[in-house]
Amino acid sequence: MKKLRERLKPLTLKGKIEYLIEYYSFHMIAVIVIIFFLIMGINTFTDQPKEILAVRVVGADINEEQTQRLQREFERLFIDSKRSPKEELSVISIDTSDAAGNSEKLAKFQKLAAEIAAKEVDVLLVDEETFHQFNEEGNLYDLSSINGIKDWKETKYSSSDAAITGIDVSNVSPFSSLAGSNQPLILAVLANTERIDEVKKLIHFLK
Repeated sequence: MKKLRERLKPLTLKGKIEYLIEYYSFHMIAVIVIIFFLIMGINTFTDQPKEILAVRVVGADINEEQTQRLQREFERLFIDSKRSPKEELSVISIDTSDAAGNSEKLAKFQKLAAEIAAKEVDVLLVDEETFHQFNEEGNLYDLSSINGIKDWKETKYSSSDAAITGIDVSNVSPFSSLAGSNQPLILAVLANTERIDEVKKLIHFLK
């Protein structure tokens, strides 16, 4: 620092400024770059939409057109476009028909398992066979704790300890188009969901 002062002493003000700019140019550029990327990172993080509900439709012959229609209906009911940060929800179909020989469908199953383990899925809409698989593994939330579920008029499904873990929504709009002709469509909630308040809003809407 002393040497720098000695170098600056004989210079004019303009010379001192030019010398300092040249002397610290690399440091200044580095600081500017770091600040730029920090601002970009903060903006990217703050602009990320907040997912309020994740629904997975699992069953035979479920197609994306049906689930996209269901997503639009949910968005109309749940998403407040004026709220900040922005909100989003997802409704994704997983077709179980002929899955054994289809690598793309198997990959979807693997992704679903990873999402469930990471607590990224809240609600399942499934056929009876798939529901029983989840139910036997103890992965489903006890819906009886939600007001009004015990009075649900359609079929209710229970676990081995008599907890209500599924409700038939085959005849409930907007799910009726997803239900097969002879198969019930069962709504179940993952036991590890961290968005139970949004799930309760959904079930309240169905009632």
